[in-house]
Amino acid sequence: MTVSTQFTERLRPSGRGWLWLPMILAVTALAIAPIIVPIALLAWLVNLVRFWRVVVTVDDHTIRVGRRSAPLGALDLTTLGRAQNTWPWRVFSRRWLGANPIWTRDSVGIRGFHDGRPLWISVGTDHREELVAALVDRIPPAREQRTNAGPVTGGWHADPWDPTRSRWWDGSRWTGWTWPPQDPGDR
Repeated sequence: MTVSTQFTERLRPSGRGWLWLPMILAVTALAIAPIIVPIALLAWLVNLVRFWRVVVTVDDHTIRVGRRSAPLGALDLTTLGRAQNTWPWRVFSRRWLGANPIWTRDSVGIRGFHDGRPLWISVGTDHREELVAALVDRIPPAREQRTNAGPVTGGWHADPWDPTRSRWWDGSRWTGWTWPPQDPGDR
């Protein structure tokens, strides 16, 4: 079976990212505590080293961010959006595929469920449209991700990607509506 690469981008820190560092340190000192500033600086440097020249690749079945990968079928297109601010310790979670979005012009965020556990991708990119197109073209619609077509009747059912939530089945497909809502705007 031949697998073709649909998107590749090599990320690296830019000057824009370095401009954020003094601001982050100032906010940390004023809003949290001055004693936390060295921890924030250390987290910044760990992220810098970890994601220096990381490569984001989308092929026919997989997305890879650096050394980590996830099957595209595990991702939920209804959660596709901009990446959220990542906490420094998130880099140590195996369920997170990411490259710090603060160093790039734009970002892509998407969530899913794989091997019974939540999965999230938060990637900075300078080529958002191309990355989104590669993902949208290859991630199956929600009803195709399940082993069956879904519930027989419309209504609230257990979310196939997150068992802690309910998701609305409209009778033919899973919608983006969840309870409790994923975003404050969903209420």
